[in-house]
Amino acid sequence: MHKAIREYLESKLRALKEAHSKGSTGGDLPGRILLWPPPKDALEAKLHGLLEGLYIAGKINGNEVSDWQGHFRSVLAVPGDPGTVGYIRGPIPDDVRTRYEPWLKDEMIIAIEPDTPAWDYDNGLLALTRVELYPLGLSLHWRLDLSKSAQTMIQQARRDLKKSPPDLLEFHLARTFLPSIKTMTMSDEGAQAFALLDIHPNFVAEDQIQALTRLTPRPELPAQLTVDWAGRTFAFFLDAPTSNA
Repeated sequence: MHKAIREYLESKLRALKEAHSKGSTGGDLPGRILLWPPPKDALEAKLHGLLEGLYIAGKINGNEVSDWQGHFRSVLAVPGDPGTVGYIRGPIPDDVRTRYEPWLKDEMIIAIEPDTPAWDYDNGLLALTRVELYPLGLSLHWRLDLSKSAQTMIQQARRDLKKSPPDLLEFHLARTFLPSIKTMTMSDEGAQAFALLDIHPNFVAEDQIQALTRLTPRPELPAQLTVDWAGRTFAFFLDAPTSNA
């Protein structure tokens, strides 16, 4: 097992060196890295390979892989930018660490189920189902009801990639069939821009994907907010919570 893991990781590194020596910047790297979104530089790609190696060795489970990937991206990301564009040396800054830690339910300020229409998307019907306000920002809950053609493509992908770790495969497919996170933007009436921190997708049925996205900063209430994702617009209103005192 140890030899197999070493050979697996070495193949990842060889693929990375080859891709970067050729100046490759787009598409999947050779050797197929299933974590999504794709790594933005060689350092993050090596970390992805390490995570996959630990998963194959049975040292961490699929949820831990996803959590660690988020931690890596939080260290590599410049504050305010959802992508991995640099490396912060030394201890993780408190503001970065705090933003990327899980938001506790008992800290939730208000939650609504917005009355927004679902929109046709390439792979099905996309809906915003719930909005939660926290001290550091907003959690947006999404549902994608998959079209028949998308379901067929997913079934074929599972057959083609059946040797891949199941948890990583499901995570990869869920991210692939949702709209790209690069196409998501949110603003309020004052045209304030919000940064996407992370996205956590999962299959809840063969024909449905759910996803949680977190955006920061927290808007000032009351607020009229608009989320654009893949050319579809979802608008909703958040009012200040009432006090019973």
